[in-house]
Amino acid sequence: MRPVIASAILLLSLTARAAIYETVVNADDEDDVFNMYQRGDISTETADTLLELIREGVDLNSGSRERLYDLPGLTYADVDRIIAYRTQKGRIEDPAELVGAEAITAEQLIQIAPFIRLDAAQPKWPVSGKVRAVSQYTAGDTVAPPAMLSGTFKGPWDLSAGFMAMTSRRIPAPVKYDPVLDALVTDGFRYMPHLPRFFLQWQNSNRKVIVGTFTLGFAERLTLDNTRRLTPKGIYLTNDFRRPIDLTRTCRVSGDPIVGECEGGETNRYITADYDWREVFRGIAASLENLDLGDQRSLSMYGFLSFQSRSLYQYELFDRRYCDDPNSTDESCKSPTVYFNAGANTGASRLTFSTLPYLFNELAGGGHVDFKPNYRFRFGLTGYAAAPLFDVVAPGTAAPFNGYPQLDFQEWSRYPNGGPFGAIGLDGQAVWNELNFHLEVARSFDRSVGNQGGGFAALQRTTWAPKGHEVELSFRYYDNHFLNPYARPFSGPDEESGQRARNELGARLRYFGRWSRDWEFKSRVDFWMLPFDSPRVGPAGMTNLFAVARLDFTGWKFFEPAVWVDLRNRNLASSTHGKCAPGTIVIPIRVNSTEGGDILLNPDQPFDCSGDFYRVAERLEFRPLPNRLLTIIQQGWLTWKDDIRYKDRFRLDVQTWVEVRSEPVDWLDLRLRSRYLFQDVNDNTYLEQSLWTTAEAVWTPRKGTRLGFRYDLYVWLDRRRTTWNELDGVPARSPFPEHRLLVDLRASFP
Repeated sequence: MRPVIASAILLLSLTARAAIYETVVNADDEDDVFNMYQRGDISTETADTLLELIREGVDLNSGSRERLYDLPGLTYADVDRIIAYRTQKGRIEDPAELVGAEAITAEQLIQIAPFIRLDAAQPKWPVSGKVRAVSQYTAGDTVAPPAMLSGTFKGPWDLSAGFMAMTSRRIPAPVKYDPVLDALVTDGFRYMPHLPRFFLQWQNSNRKVIVGTFTLGFAERLTLDNTRRLTPKGIYLTNDFRRPIDLTRTCRVSGDPIVGECEGGETNRYITADYDWREVFRGIAASLENLDLGDQRSLSMYGFLSFQSRSLYQYELFDRRYCDDPNSTDESCKSPTVYFNAGANTGASRLTFSTLPYLFNELAGGGHVDFKPNYRFRFGLTGYAAAPLFDVVAPGTAAPFNGYPQLDFQEWSRYPNGGPFGAIGLDGQAVWNELNFHLEVARSFDRSVGNQGGGFAALQRTTWAPKGHEVELSFRYYDNHFLNPYARPFSGPDEESGQRARNELGARLRYFGRWSRDWEFKSRVDFWMLPFDSPRVGPAGMTNLFAVARLDFTGWKFFEPAVWVDLRNRNLASSTHGKCAPGTIVIPIRVNSTEGGDILLNPDQPFDCSGDFYRVAERLEFRPLPNRLLTIIQQGWLTWKDDIRYKDRFRLDVQTWVEVRSEPVDWLDLRLRSRYLFQDVNDNTYLEQSLWTTAEAVWTPRKGTRLGFRYDLYVWLDRRRTTWNELDGVPARSPFPEHRLLVDLRASFP
């Protein structure tokens, strides 16, 4: 268990705050982050960042300026005071020291406590570590439940190691080419083991070598970044995974006859979804940081070489034997069919809406070097190159008359088609007291059809951080040929040919301020336009605006209210109803019907996503009893949003959460939550209406051991065809209702 400082809790019992994320982060543990994501408070990207921080922790004694700045609630001024204190003292033994030294406030200590750690200066034991096992089950599952087992270990001689193993049921077997059918074939879904994370690390002072899986990122995330950090700098190890919220449909096969899970006509049966993980780099990476060159000058160097097997959504492919330009609407440029191999029915059924595992290998390599002439300035150079290698031909397979398949990426995939790709970039940083200036410019390179070999991008970010406040102003430009799958800068939610950081010119202003001990205000305004025409996103010159403002009152220990508004306007020049809601990321898929009341999209008929979105939300937190004996939280919102179904009005959505928490004793944490969601309150035959209740108990029998149980009851209340059979008066989906159970065991030693 990471340190939770008793002295700070006595000073002030407050929930977590955040200064650099899109909303206030009310999180004490990983489950709180999941719940924030489920409520819609934070984006997927923010959830990934917070989950990685809370799982891995940031060491207060060794964390760099960039790593400390990722912690919720800390400004650059706060981070600089922490670094100055630990430099003067030599080592932080207790985070409460930072409050006494006035480096941070007691409120800030409470909010960062779940995300920090203090590594021992000299470990008492030669070997230490922590392990975690998670599994979940839904009543009615017809196959064994998914499971996750991970572990990280520290040993002598500056060595550490780790792994993360998974099992899956809804990932199809790797596809192979069948020369008789001249098509891709899979053996279908089966219970399979996976090892997405494993590593061995040697780290001594400022030197580090890693063999296995890793992530890395630099500067403003424009040239190279596959971490989940906001301000990455260096090589990271992580056992990150994502727990899907919803169940998954078992029927992913079409054709005549249908085989497998759909054979009995049960096309609306659901089971527990598999855990998700990211396919990061796999190979070797090394770094030498802050090499002292004398006279305040220092040099840092990073390098990596990776050979990673990667998966791909089946509709992101095309075959160059039959298609020269994936931008074409010709039938030959459609994604190749993947047949479901089921013995005598080989070739009769087709796989649908599935990610194909280990479809291609990616060879990648690159690095970063930065030079600091003094504390105020830093200059860096980043570059990488990568080459995808498809291999779906089984050994000994004879080529047909038209040869082996020549697979490549569709124009809307995040990977460029045409072969090798890469990017190179320059970055710089300047610090003047409370003012921080950051800049990165990059050039991507590719051989994608019609992309002219790549494009340019630039991002500049300035922060001003007087005590108790932080203002950030940033400008960005991504041209329509900038195609870099390892760029992760902030951008609008629209995708241009698989990339969010593409065809965009914009500015963002963020402010966080503590006006007094009682009031806290957070706001963000993001404005951007399209510099070039886009057949999917909109015409050149189309302007967009997102704005969020939140006000929290923290003056009472027993009651804390908060209110906020969220405004999003896609295409400011148009206020026409009937457009898709802003924030929608259009991923084209090939479908044949619109049954069940759901709007299904066809990639051959692009539409203009330029609707409006308005949300008002509130949060009330009550603590009628001291010492965390009882906490009651209520949160809800109303959302008015455009919808392609309605041409004369907004769609109205309602959501409300109620949570009751209690820690009657130190070793037991009890939580009860309930959520009511009604999308489109005027018609319960269109979208979701549901009641979701969870009961959770966490038992901590001793320090370092945690056993959690969670029960979910999910009841569907809408009357869509996919939910309810009106003719028979019985549910159309199974299971109904949903009973889910999750077990989470964590232990550390010594």
